[in-house]
Amino acid sequence: MLLKNNRAFRNLFVSRVLSILSDSVIFFSLLKWIEIQSNSSSAFTLFYVAFYLPMTLFAIPIGAWIENKTLQKVMGYSNFIQVIMLVLFLVTAPFLAYQWVYLLLVILSILGLFFIPANQSLLPHIVEEENRAAANSLLQLGFTAVKIVGQVFTALMIKLTYTPSSLLIISVCMLLVSLIFIKRVKPIVKKEQMEKQSQWKVIRGGISYIGQHSQLKPLFTFLALAMFFAASIDLLLITFLNDVLSVGVENLSFIGTASLLGIALGAMVVPKLYKKIERKWLVIPPLFALSVSIGSLFFVTNWVVILPLFFLQGIALGCFNVSFVTYLQEIVSKQNYTRTFSFYNMISSSMALPGIFIVGIMIDYLGVLTTIIGISGVLIIIGILGIYFIPKLGKGYIKESKNMNAV
Repeated sequence: MLLKNNRAFRNLFVSRVLSILSDSVIFFSLLKWIEIQSNSSSAFTLFYVAFYLPMTLFAIPIGAWIENKTLQKVMGYSNFIQVIMLVLFLVTAPFLAYQWVYLLLVILSILGLFFIPANQSLLPHIVEEENRAAANSLLQLGFTAVKIVGQVFTALMIKLTYTPSSLLIISVCMLLVSLIFIKRVKPIVKKEQMEKQSQWKVIRGGISYIGQHSQLKPLFTFLALAMFFAASIDLLLITFLNDVLSVGVENLSFIGTASLLGIALGAMVVPKLYKKIERKWLVIPPLFALSVSIGSLFFVTNWVVILPLFFLQGIALGCFNVSFVTYLQEIVSKQNYTRTFSFYNMISSSMALPGIFIVGIMIDYLGVLTTIIGISGVLIIIGILGIYFIPKLGKGYIKESKNMNAV
């Protein structure tokens, strides 16, 4: 009903869905481009570095810069500049070395950092407070569905012999249509200038608060170690598909879809388990599930076998995501809520980059299969350490922590 009755939200929703769909198609099209143009496994490592580096370096500064800007303009310029960059790339690509894809990916990744925060910040201005939960739910559902559609669509089109260039043209068209819907989002919203606070101060405050918290300190340590290796799984899968199974990287789209479907199912299961099971056993087991799914690759001879493995891994990951965030929402004191989640988001994004470097080096020097066994073993060790060092987190719903002072 919200999509039907609220025109501004409908336009915002459609613009976001088209933009995310375009991003998904662009990502896998450029990944296929790298596979065609390069024979080096290190090319995939650099691809992911180019994708994650802007998130690590610029996410916080860009988020602060958006604060006093007109939100519709931020979203519109983000899409428009992406269109310009893609058109320039398509025109000049026949004359360029494949390494120029990395520069394009860096620019597109930076532009994406403008779109999503502006989109999220615009929502409270066009949706009444009592409908915001439903609106956020629709946006999250749309995000998951579109990621799945984008991955499957790109993989099928590549298997039907469509070129990456043709898929990039389709992405340009989607971005232009998204831009039309952005312009229809009314009223025009320019965020008021807020009292400035050093982002580094926010992060330091979050670190100090977490460091003094008996449950959060080991929990965030576990998260950092897990993300260091877990975020590099796509790179490992791409190299495995390409070097061991000798199939196209577009098959990663199907594996990602299986994982996303599992994540959705896991997220649906958590509310039924959250009150009954010690939260520690909703947070740690996903690491063992990921270890098993990765380790099983050592014995896989057909990429189709990977799909059920990563569907099951996705269920565990969905349980982890919902349980971890819900637990933070319960136990963190209100005065430290923003800074704690700022630190949480920083860890989730920034740990991917060094993990990709390490896994890329391991693949180059040890080979894909040896790296698979090594990463699987490390994940098991981290999980065992988590069992012993993470204290009991309780079960059921609990009140936020009262014994921690604001920093």
